[in-house]
Order: sequence, then C-alpha cells, then structure tokens
Amino acid sequence: MQVSKAEINKKICKLLGEVVNELKDKKRKSILAYESDLPRSVVHYILDGKKDPQLTTFWRLALGLGMRPSELLKMLEDRLDYRWDFLYE
Repeated sequence: MQVSKAEINKKICKLLGEVVNELKDKKRKSILAYESDLPRSVVHYILDGKKDPQLTTFWRLALGLGMRPSELLKMLEDRLDYRWDFLYE
C-alpha cells in the first residue's frame, strides 16, 4: 500500500517535533521561541508535529537550540535513516 505525500510529510513533521522536544530538554517553549525569534504558536505547532516549517523557520529554530541548521537536519536524517521504511508503511 502506497502512502500519500501528505502522510509522509506528517510523519516527518512529527519526527522533527520529537527531535526538537528532546533537544530543548527542560527549556520552556516560550524561551525556545524567544531564542529562536519565532512566535510561541509556531514553536508549539512544530513541537507537536503539526507544522511543516519553512527553511527560514527551521534555520531560526536550530539557532535557538544552539546548533547549526545542518546539525539539526543531520539528526533528523539519522532518525529517518534507520526508520526510513516507516514513511512507506
């Protein structure tokens, strides 16, 4: 059974939310939003896996987490690497 692009996007966004939640550790959403220069609502939706961020949002989020965007992307890619098949379940 083939999965739609929309479903694949949802799964990737959910995984991004999981990764960011782990990285933010005990930092409150409002602090992460402030340090990322993003609205709290955007950070909230990303953490809940309900927002597919634009590149600039992804960039700001990574900087707010104290890392390069490429590092955050690599972490997401590594997670997908061993779970890549879940995108097509």
